[in-house]
Amino acid sequence: MRSAKQEAEIHDGAPDPDARILLVEDDEDEIRLISRLLSQAPIAIEVNSFQNGKLALEHLETAAGGDDIPLPDLVLLDINMPVMDGILFLAKLRQHNDFKSLPVVVLTTSTDEELVRRAYDFGANAVINKVDSLDGMSQIANTIVDFWFRVARRYYVD
Repeated sequence: MRSAKQEAEIHDGAPDPDARILLVEDDEDEIRLISRLLSQAPIAIEVNSFQNGKLALEHLETAAGGDDIPLPDLVLLDINMPVMDGILFLAKLRQHNDFKSLPVVVLTTSTDEELVRRAYDFGANAVINKVDSLDGMSQIANTIVDFWFRVARRYYVD
């Protein structure tokens, strides 16, 4: 007898990922790099990327509306973006009951302490500085995956 997951794999043609990440980043090079690093993780990760907070929030609201779009397990968020920046995205995200417990990790090149404080004030679970080296970014990606999907326990809102 097949499990529900096996049935879904047969019908969809692809196995369900172990984790889903919503990447909110406006830089195409960063999107490619982060997506590539996450694809090398020891677990299967589905990455959906959006180039600003407005598009990402619209996607999340559609998913919460029951359109068979699964909610992500984690959001990786840039702060400095056009249309809707990361701080406003966080503020709007945390106002929505379905997203209050959704973990958000801010990835930024900024060293501005006030910006870091504001990210935490508006609901970021962690703020991490991006680095310029491939090895450094690889280590950051591995640490994020290890912590959020192996160490931390998730709380899902019903």
